[in-house]
Amino acid sequence: MRTKGEIEALIIQLQSKRGIDRQRARAALVKIGKPAVPSLVNLLSSSKEHLRWEASKALGSINDSAAAAPLVDALRDESMEVRWLAGEALIMLREKSLIVLLAALEKHFDSLFLCEGAHHILHAFEREKLLNKKTIAVLDAIRFWGPKITVGVTAREALESLIKHNPALQRTTGSTAKNLRKTMKREEPK
Repeated sequence: MRTKGEIEALIIQLQSKRGIDRQRARAALVKIGKPAVPSLVNLLSSSKEHLRWEASKALGSINDSAAAAPLVDALRDESMEVRWLAGEALIMLREKSLIVLLAALEKHFDSLFLCEGAHHILHAFEREKLLNKKTIAVLDAIRFWGPKITVGVTAREALESLIKHNPALQRTTGSTAKNLRKTMKREEPK
């Protein structure tokens, strides 16, 4: 296992002007895996777009559910490239990202960027037959852009249904979803 110092040195290397250095640092962080996730999550709030991009790309390859909430927040990033990579990372997390995504949609149903990202993710899940009727209703609410509040309402119904009908989700993510409702940022992040 790598030390925190080694991880931080690789994080610094992600700031290199040379693309090959950044690529090597990202590959090394991915190889380290879960121990690198907190440092990469911190980069998602960097003022530097390329660092947010690198973090999103690495987190997608690591595939750790601990990154789900920060990646959902990154769906509201000002950079389309960062939003796309965050969405791709959430798709890689599969069902592990769904609870967090629905909680965000319930609270930030009026965020165009979030809804665009959620559409991308839910559409990918629909193609893989991972959605039930309630989550398909969320996708339809986004897809057909009726009143914005419809997205929030359908997201809440889908979230409650998923938690109610899946005891494992109740134990592992039920409290997470409730906490997310309280703590997710209201403003559009960088």
